[in-house]
Amino acid sequence: MKKRTLKATICLLAAFGTLIGCSKQEPGTGGNADAPAKPPTVKIGLGTRGLPYVEGSSNINEDKYVKKLRELSKTDVRLELIPHAEFNQKLTLLLAGGDLPDILQINGINTPEVAPAVKNGAFYELNDLLQKYAPNLLKKIPQEAWDSTLVSEKGKIYAIPGENYVRNSVVYVRKDWLETLNLQVPKTVDDYVAMLKAFKEKDPNGNGKPDEIPFSGRQNFAFSDVFFGAYDVIPDGWKFENNQLVPNLIRPQMKTALELHRSLYKEQLMDNEIFVQQGKDWDAKIKGAARVGMWVHDPSYPDKWQSEVRQTEPSSSLINIPAPVGPDGKGGTGLSSSVGNVWAIPKSNKNPEAAIKFLDWFYSDEAQKFLDYGLENEDYTVENSKIQYKYATTVDAINKENMHLMFLRLVGPSYLANEEFMKGRKDSDLILNALSVAKNEGRVNDGVGMPITPTMLSKPELGKNGLWMEMAAKIITGKEPIDSFDKFVEDWKKRGGDQIIKEATEWYNSKNKK
Repeated sequence: MKKRTLKATICLLAAFGTLIGCSKQEPGTGGNADAPAKPPTVKIGLGTRGLPYVEGSSNINEDKYVKKLRELSKTDVRLELIPHAEFNQKLTLLLAGGDLPDILQINGINTPEVAPAVKNGAFYELNDLLQKYAPNLLKKIPQEAWDSTLVSEKGKIYAIPGENYVRNSVVYVRKDWLETLNLQVPKTVDDYVAMLKAFKEKDPNGNGKPDEIPFSGRQNFAFSDVFFGAYDVIPDGWKFENNQLVPNLIRPQMKTALELHRSLYKEQLMDNEIFVQQGKDWDAKIKGAARVGMWVHDPSYPDKWQSEVRQTEPSSSLINIPAPVGPDGKGGTGLSSSVGNVWAIPKSNKNPEAAIKFLDWFYSDEAQKFLDYGLENEDYTVENSKIQYKYATTVDAINKENMHLMFLRLVGPSYLANEEFMKGRKDSDLILNALSVAKNEGRVNDGVGMPITPTMLSKPELGKNGLWMEMAAKIITGKEPIDSFDKFVEDWKKRGGDQIIKEATEWYNSKNKK
């Protein structure tokens, strides 16, 4: 914000009824020219990310970490939380209502919830503001991120990208179950099926009951599409082949993947509640009951998962292993964009430069020290000019730690990239192994960053969670034969799918033209 003279400041305050006159103040008559300027207020609308410490807070703005963020950034930060489980729904309502914060977390400017708002001019075009007030953001965020369709359109930047350090999920397996049954780490799809059968039939938890769930997932195949990855048909992915960008939903390999899932379901090797299962119920089976042998999730914090499972089963241990490989010798879940959280600045914000400066601060050494190590004398001490961090070892401590490690880190490098920090962490070998597994696998999605095409927008039933999910559920549960997939593909194309492929291909060609 440009500096103002004292007189101009007093006059401005008077205009808002704060002072009565704006006559010149003579020295020694009670003026306080050296008083620090009041920090700008920046209201931030952001998701809770499902983090227990955040969602359990009675008043997030009175939290000690938020207070420290205000102090260090010299910004009166006010957080407005959006529940993780209802993020898209609440974001839609927020945008429709028009009462927006100064900075708003979005999934991307081209998403169905946000694209209409961008088109209607709800957000600032940020190019000039970034040039004036954000040297760190422009210097340290890769050009690839700025060019993402989640962030910009035709060279106009409408949002600031966060870093997505981890772009894919990995397989979690109960290591103690493998050891109890003397099983080797599986590699192929057949190896995995054999492991799941052993989990079901050989009582690895040792309670004498057939209560183990070999593999569990969530509704709409959330955190459970790893077997689709073996055939390179992650359901929400796209493949450029035969000069067309085609959705994996209709590729021939999908039929083979559905047939495998049909077998897993029939033999109860896959949780039979997968089509209706919500996150809390999934969590309860894995952690609360410790009955699940295999699941899929973020590789960033297997230490947290292990601590939570051990609350129920103290002798348990976890391991992250490479995903099942298919006929091409590859596997893994889908690789997402390098862009993580995206931050837009609504035009209702009358001081956008303060918001930009605040986000630019995150790339400072001061910010990174706070975000990595937390509060001095509580989370760490300094001895001989060296930080001695108190690494979290309990579930509650890990949840608290995630407040500064993850939640408050709006933009900037991940703590996972801080090698010194990671080396000292309890169970660091577990975390580093998970990150290594993720780095060495994953299926490329040729449609990453593609905006919703006109036909997709008008016919949402042609997307993954529409007709495809309905068909997949019927085939997998045995209500329809596997050959009904062929009819689905034919119908999908006739109902607008061919036009979607045409629109997607045009986008792909324009994006990749040389």
